[in-house]
Amino acid sequence: MTTGQQVSLGGQGKVGVSQLGLHDAARRAGSVFLYIVLPALLVTAVIGGSFGDHFAFDFHQFWQGGRDVVNGHSPYPSAGSLPAGNEESLDPLGIQHVFRFPYPAPAALAMAPFGLLPFTLAASIFLVCSFAAVFLALRLLGVSDWRCYGVVFASMPTVGALRLGTFTPLLLLGLALVWRYRSRRVVVAGVVGCLIVAKLFLWPLLVWLLVTRRFAAAALALVSAVTITIGSWAVLGFAGLGEYPKLLSALATTVQGRGWSTVALGLSLGLSAATAKTVALVLGGAALAVIPLAPREKRDLWAFSLVVAAAILLSPIVWLHYFLLLVAPLALAYPTLSPAWFIPLGFWVWPFQETGGDIWKIGLGLAALAALCAAVLHAPPRPRPS
Repeated sequence: MTTGQQVSLGGQGKVGVSQLGLHDAARRAGSVFLYIVLPALLVTAVIGGSFGDHFAFDFHQFWQGGRDVVNGHSPYPSAGSLPAGNEESLDPLGIQHVFRFPYPAPAALAMAPFGLLPFTLAASIFLVCSFAAVFLALRLLGVSDWRCYGVVFASMPTVGALRLGTFTPLLLLGLALVWRYRSRRVVVAGVVGCLIVAKLFLWPLLVWLLVTRRFAAAALALVSAVTITIGSWAVLGFAGLGEYPKLLSALATTVQGRGWSTVALGLSLGLSAATAKTVALVLGGAALAVIPLAPREKRDLWAFSLVVAAAILLSPIVWLHYFLLLVAPLALAYPTLSPAWFIPLGFWVWPFQETGGDIWKIGLGLAALAALCAAVLHAPPRPRPS
């Protein structure tokens, strides 16, 4: 080979290396745009746009409840002010006005520090805490692929939860803590108890503790939930306790047909409320009945995943942001990016908290739930850390 040929080949090699480097740089830039820039733009646009359109709408109820506690008032409406039946004419603002604070006493006490602050400042702090809760939850669940974080923050359940200022990001963090510390009896019992107190529909977590033979933790969780509830209501002088069941019943009757629940689907299909709730009970029970079929090495993950799904199936009220909770089992099954991570992005087809009782919209949500459950249950066993 002549010297000229060697120089020529060397130049071609440099061109090849240069082209490879450009391709790699373009691929990385594309990933950064898709998984960092685009989610950031989506979240900024949705939340930024809400400043002139009921910023932190749901959080306003939390803040109002905390403010009532600070001012020495009961956060609960009087029983006589509650609607007797389904008030379809009530819009979201009307629902907030009529039902005021439909959360248990521990939530009112927890919101008291926020009630000391002006609303915008309190909501902004809560928003930052919610962002941190989602990020920390993914870390605790062992998600090692940064792209998964971008997909989660780009999904409408997350964006909606952040925009409205809901409890859901904190509930997701609670689920992550439950799993991370599942072998520590007192910790897992305390967190499960707090989750059930915050959102009663998460009671199937007790089933998870029982079927995984964590009997002492289940008992402690139940005791802690009851103790926290009674203790918190005692601080409020038991104001609103007697009327609270009626408050929940009236709220469910008013809004259960507007969301993404199996009850809403049944009502949309023309079933009576009682029959629709029976269907929800059957579907939720069916999800729990699958747990004994789990392979031994995946029993804990299957049980955890199915109780989260069952909680959503059994709840008469389900809003779009509730589906954020399914990220917990998804993260456990797939710590790196996989096609299953993109399933929640399908909610952008109808990115609103209410479905208006449209069957196809509710079906979309339940199909996403089923697809996520199937993906989790068919995931390969996660390797144990060495």
